[in-house]
Amino acid sequence: MKVRFVLLLFLIISCSVDTEDSKIEIDQSIFNNLITLETNESLTIDTSSYVIINYWASWCLECIEEHQYLIELSKTRGLTDKVILVSFQDSIENSINFLNEYGRGDIIYAIDTESKLAIYSGVFGVPETHIILNNKIVKKYIGPLSLSDLEEIINSYSNE
Repeated sequence: MKVRFVLLLFLIISCSVDTEDSKIEIDQSIFNNLITLETNESLTIDTSSYVIINYWASWCLECIEEHQYLIELSKTRGLTDKVILVSFQDSIENSINFLNEYGRGDIIYAIDTESKLAIYSGVFGVPETHIILNNKIVKKYIGPLSLSDLEEIINSYSNE
């Protein structure tokens, strides 16, 4: 019984939504692997100020709700160049079908076709959100975020 409790406690702690990690320096060339879902072109991303990268997939049920929150925030907060939704381990066709079904916000939609950015950044799975500031990943959130979580993140970094 004690072993089960310890294992359960370890699992709960390791699955925490907010994880602190050492800041990972971003090599700007890694973003060359991202292509936009709308235009199929490479992205140029300025990570000298804050950027929110959200990893999602068409097969991820939790990503549907989180996606709706990001659309809502894009309308109310003007996040055009601040939020990048990266389709992770998914096809372009499935990703576009997801956006056609669940809508698009005024944010950047991209796909990491070879998962190079995700591997470089240490993505565990979807949904996962990374905050990049001054060319470093300063925060990772593993698992789904609520609307209030996302608002708090944006408020924390919008002055940066």
